[in-house]
Amino acid sequence: MIDASTRLICLIGDPVEHSISPLIHNAAFRLMELNYIYLAFRVKKEALNEAVRGLKSLGVMGFNVTIPHKIAIMEYLDEISEEAIGIGSVNTVVNHKGRLKGYNTDAQGALNALEDSGFEVRGSVVTILGAGGAGRAVAYGMLKRGASALYIINRTLERGLELANRLRQLFSRRIEALPFNLESLREAISHSKVLINCTPVGMYPNIDEIPIPPSLIRKDLIVMDVVYNPLKTRLLREAEKRGAKTVYGIGMLAHQAALAFKLWTGVEPPVNHMLRVAYSALRRGKGGGNAR
Repeated sequence: MIDASTRLICLIGDPVEHSISPLIHNAAFRLMELNYIYLAFRVKKEALNEAVRGLKSLGVMGFNVTIPHKIAIMEYLDEISEEAIGIGSVNTVVNHKGRLKGYNTDAQGALNALEDSGFEVRGSVVTILGAGGAGRAVAYGMLKRGASALYIINRTLERGLELANRLRQLFSRRIEALPFNLESLREAISHSKVLINCTPVGMYPNIDEIPIPPSLIRKDLIVMDVVYNPLKTRLLREAEKRGAKTVYGIGMLAHQAALAFKLWTGVEPPVNHMLRVAYSALRRGKGGGNAR
């Protein structure tokens, strides 16, 4: 029941109308009998500073940040965690007694989703498609967990090179940025154990799109897609046809949400319950976009 003591947590981004995060978090608050409510607010780029100041003034307990604000938000925070600095983006903010601290739960969320599927990252060569907010987090997470080498393939090569250079300052591994073309894809994937799509290609409503030619998928490849709507993207469908092991984006969504939940509340999150709610929401046709 909402009353004068209810604590507010929210999501800011543009768009946010189709996010299933409110469903996931509010279900978890109810299950754990916490007097919190989670709402989504559409915030335009030009209004980000004003929105952050307003949330801080209102005393919100914290908020999630989704596209297009994950990098820009860093300018308006009082403090940023070491991991979020390394990644170069923030997706979770906690209000610590009037000071806003930024975190990134995407990296650990991706790792948890992979490990739920029985995969050990350490010692593996990984190819990541995309160098945006999700790509930055996943790349950092893979290297931190012990990936032996990393290929970053991005349509804008300069952005991929910038990310690769940032990561080389943090990790003594082989890290290469390549342009998004068939030759690069073939080279990187042929040397990799894991392929992770961190682009929006294949996201609802463009469910027949695929970021790579299916012929590049091998039986011994592990294929993960951070896109969670549809549950099974065309990339994952094609991977399964070829006998490859697949990891759904819905797992990363639930795990990053659970990590944020604990940062805000200090309570151990009901991860399995959050995952079931996410699956149920998508099966009912919720979540028309991929906003967290």
